[in-house]
Amino acid sequence: MADANEASGVNAPLAIAVDDLSLSFDGSTQVLLDVSLHIRQGEFVSLVGPSGCGKTTLLNLAAGLVPHTGKGNIHVAGAVPVQGNSQVGYMLARDSLMPWKTALDNAMFGMQVRGVPRAQAQERARAMLHEVGLAGFENTLPKALSHGMRQRVALARTFAMGSSLLLMDEPFGALDAQTKLQLEDLLLRLCQQHQQSVLFVTHDLSEAVAVSDRVVVMTSRPGRIVADIDIDLPRPRSIRALQKDPHFHELYSQLWSHLESGWSKHEG
Repeated sequence: MADANEASGVNAPLAIAVDDLSLSFDGSTQVLLDVSLHIRQGEFVSLVGPSGCGKTTLLNLAAGLVPHTGKGNIHVAGAVPVQGNSQVGYMLARDSLMPWKTALDNAMFGMQVRGVPRAQAQERARAMLHEVGLAGFENTLPKALSHGMRQRVALARTFAMGSSLLLMDEPFGALDAQTKLQLEDLLLRLCQQHQQSVLFVTHDLSEAVAVSDRVVVMTSRPGRIVADIDIDLPRPRSIRALQKDPHFHELYSQLWSHLESGWSKHEG
């Protein structure tokens, strides 16, 4: 992950460009309304907002899983999104591990779907499992792994594919507080090492501030952007150290204020 100042530079290419986008699933239920969002290569951008405001829909549009049939445009690396784009990796809220496959085979799976030769996929997956702290668990089935360890396998699978853009939909939302902090630190380290662009959905404002270069606040449905906040905390970051940083709490309060404002405007 690039330094925030570098990532937001005017010369950095766009990883995602959303311009005046509106979307309705059935012609009557408006999901997104006049959304514009530019994410430059190397940026880590989080989306926060109420349930049902269209955060996951934006991820699915970028992944090519939902066709864009409404007003406006969305482009990924300058092209219309298509399903199966090798430049895009997608990590879901659930680990989605296959119970009959070992940790190593699960970590290899995304690469194998993309046609990476087995020996190369195995070498890459083994290295990524080591990076996420699971060396020695390569032959372990998911049923013998804790929830946090399963998410580490999912992280290894996602990063092993080498995609330049990662879409992450509340990947740590179901974890206990301690495990969540550990994996947030791990995610920061991996992004720093591998220099991916990230669009990250979360309901946790503390998490959004801790991991992001920018946090985008959305209203209730139809989802609109009401704030785009630069997170000017220095990198590299420690999730634990940030808890004692007054500016971290100032940014949290600022985000909360915008989130409340979005509700009020929507209700009005």
